[in-house]
Amino acid sequence: MSNTGLIQKLLCGFVVMSMAPQAFAQEEAAEPPQGDLNLEEIVVTGKIVTRNRTASVAPELTYDTEFFQKFEPVSAGDMLKRVPGVAFTSDIGEYDAPQMRGMANGFTQVLINGRPVPGAGNDRTVLVDRIPAEIIERIEVIRSPGADIDSQGVGGTINIILKEGATLPEGGSIRASGLYVGKDKEFRGAGAVSYAGRSDDEDIFYSITANVQQRFNAKKFVEEKIVAGDFPNSFDGRDLFSPDDRNASVADGYATQLDSRENLDMSLNADVTFKVGDTGELRFDGFYIHTDRDEREDGSEWERDDGELVGDKVTSQDTEIKQENFGFSALYEGALSDATRFDAMVRYSQFDNREDQYDREFDFDDGSESVEDREREIIDSLDKEFAADFGLERNFDIMTLKFGGATKFKKRDFGLTLMEADDFGVLELDSESEFDVKENRYDAYMVSEWELGEGLVVEAGLRLEHTNTKISAPDVGETTNKTTLLNPSIHFQRDIGADGQLRLSFARTVRRPTFDQLVPVELQDEPDDDDITVGNPDLAMEKSWGFDIGYEHTLPANGILGVNFFYRKVSDLTQLVRVGDTEDGGLYTYDNVGNGNTYGIEFDVSTPLTFIGLDETGFFANYTRIWSSRYDEFLQEDVRFNHQPKYVYNFGVTQNFPSIEATTGFSYQKQGLARSVFFAEIEDQYYGGNLEVFIEKRFESGFVLRLTANNLLNAESNQAERNFDGLDDMRAGVVDEFEVEREQSSRVFLLTARFNF
Repeated sequence: MSNTGLIQKLLCGFVVMSMAPQAFAQEEAAEPPQGDLNLEEIVVTGKIVTRNRTASVAPELTYDTEFFQKFEPVSAGDMLKRVPGVAFTSDIGEYDAPQMRGMANGFTQVLINGRPVPGAGNDRTVLVDRIPAEIIERIEVIRSPGADIDSQGVGGTINIILKEGATLPEGGSIRASGLYVGKDKEFRGAGAVSYAGRSDDEDIFYSITANVQQRFNAKKFVEEKIVAGDFPNSFDGRDLFSPDDRNASVADGYATQLDSRENLDMSLNADVTFKVGDTGELRFDGFYIHTDRDEREDGSEWERDDGELVGDKVTSQDTEIKQENFGFSALYEGALSDATRFDAMVRYSQFDNREDQYDREFDFDDGSESVEDREREIIDSLDKEFAADFGLERNFDIMTLKFGGATKFKKRDFGLTLMEADDFGVLELDSESEFDVKENRYDAYMVSEWELGEGLVVEAGLRLEHTNTKISAPDVGETTNKTTLLNPSIHFQRDIGADGQLRLSFARTVRRPTFDQLVPVELQDEPDDDDITVGNPDLAMEKSWGFDIGYEHTLPANGILGVNFFYRKVSDLTQLVRVGDTEDGGLYTYDNVGNGNTYGIEFDVSTPLTFIGLDETGFFANYTRIWSSRYDEFLQEDVRFNHQPKYVYNFGVTQNFPSIEATTGFSYQKQGLARSVFFAEIEDQYYGGNLEVFIEKRFESGFVLRLTANNLLNAESNQAERNFDGLDDMRAGVVDEFEVEREQSSRVFLLTARFNF
């Protein structure tokens, strides 16, 4: 689709949302801005910004958009890489699937305005790199949930709050940006317009934000495959790796690849709130996000022949991804009496995803195409959700009681088409698979909060979640899965002196199976050649009992210091297990086997350095150290959770210069080794650190100019795989092949001009 067509589509979406409700109602616990701030003060001033304090009894960290804005984040992922305990183990330079406490693959829950949202993948992961930072008001990091939110999120919950007119000061802003990427030396653009207003009698509040942006990530990839038996003293092959000198390589196979990811995001977020009587509010809000993503991979491969690496083939892969999601909701909040409040909401959301991948091979010497090696893979998925919920809250003398219910009807259609070329290069259908999932949720909850005097507050809750899942697929018919769980939670908050606060939390959370694990369809050559894997419709949820204890201390000039210890005991872990034999291999399925645990300590500080006489200097830092253990069926011993780094930290400094109305600063992020165990493979992932700097100049007219530089250290990721010739060799530690990879991204520079009015 042309850019013109997309712009027309975006305008149409604006018209629709102007006439109808929107997607996600903002969470009830939202706090209005403090004091009489105007938009210019919020966006322009050089004041030192720290993370917010929260009134919630449950452990929660809150970061307004001002905390991130000086680094001009492009997406929610760019924002989340700076908050405590959030890791990313995607490709270098990509911040798409956040992992709280480093836990991946559905252990982290992502909400928008307090409600779950559909995602593109079958693993329920919500990719946050396509949610523009421009439409976000704040981010809440919920370490342990209360009973009034969904029980998913074993690692934790990230709640992204979108802008809302009722909590924004009146005014608007215009942003224009130029993005320069060092790898291809090209400029790309971005622009946004935002406005919040209200009627003269302040009975109507509204806001609208439109954003168009280009994102680009270019990477260089080098891989070596080394016969492990030739080097018995090497642990994982990293000491043998020669990525910059092919002539010095000892590898049996050598490959290089240039990889580029070009994105165009277009989004719109709008809302309107009406005062109803003296105490009621009726809000309609909606969002629309469209992403076009083009991925291009060009590779060359060499193989060792008679002691020398000789050119084998050249490969190319083109992938076109089109994603479109939107939602709208209507929310009413009001008082039934002086002591009783009521809220109700309905919402609809939809995520449409299409991926079209085309692979080709060429002769290394003359560049002629190997037409019989053409392949094409097409993925189509459509996720629809309709939900409704209500809550009733009653205040007593020392206690508040809230109860409510929620229902959600989800329908997911998924199709995968594989095509291969015949001897004449004509693509023909090789295989086709599809399935439909209907997941109906019926939840009820009750929460009581007690103020017991002397700064002690206790919140106790109970959430009942009933899930009815129906899966339909050709040749296997329809299967059903029904689960009912009762998930309790209790949180304590105690004031310690004038500046301290202690929190203690205990809660049960769950991780739901991925959709493809539930479908009882045979997958050929999985997990290895001649093997067959069949999904298990009776797969149960993974369940976790979690414990958090933390202390938070107020520092001078609005600073804050926090430390938290967490522990999660996870049961019914889902793993791939062998259940029989086929004619030439094994028969595998998914099952709930074994338990695991993860624990760690989290530290964060965000403060002006006023206490040492540096009033205009801000400092922020956080560090999370993570330990974990689970029993692995393949290796038959205890290992860490897959993709979970040992630590993640970031820190930064900002310096304001009031005399010239300028500010500068830097931020540095780093995470540790992440080890993963798969079928006949152990993978170690190492990440380099990411350094960002910015410089900002403010003008009296409300104009702000910022220059930011990202990935100044040219960060790289290194992956070392130990591959084994079957599970017996894996358990015995007999490595067949080392596969060592290095991936490097490019420096990125962003010049942004903002005008506030």
